[in-house]
Amino acid sequence: MSKSLIAVPALALSMLSACGGNMQGVVRGTGEPVAFTYEQGMSSDRLTAMIDQEAFAGKAVMRGGSTTIGNVGVSTLVTSSYTGDFVATLIGSRGSTLSCQLQYADSSGFTGAGGVGVCQHSDGRLIDIIW
Repeated sequence: MSKSLIAVPALALSMLSACGGNMQGVVRGTGEPVAFTYEQGMSSDRLTAMIDQEAFAGKAVMRGGSTTIGNVGVSTLVTSSYTGDFVATLIGSRGSTLSCQLQYADSSGFTGAGGVGVCQHSDGRLIDIIW
């Protein structure tokens, strides 16, 4: 195998794992802004947030994707379907938690394409998110 064939997937992988950005949140009812950040990963995304001087960190994983493997003649066919539906849990530095339902704009889970979501703080507050 040539070095250029190895370099292209490695470059794509490093670009994907280095993608990150910001998400804008607002506490429902009060309008208090909440800044989130994300870092795109291969099997999950890393999320962070700061609420009331408490730092939150956790991960988002896809829910509802499926892969089908079948045989067509002598060939094996693999198909995947994705929903863009993600769940996340973030744990706070003071013991609070955020439980999030996220809908990615790109159904394959490319975070940089944007999305919408809602997180519930362990104290009951709801935080609407866009990115």
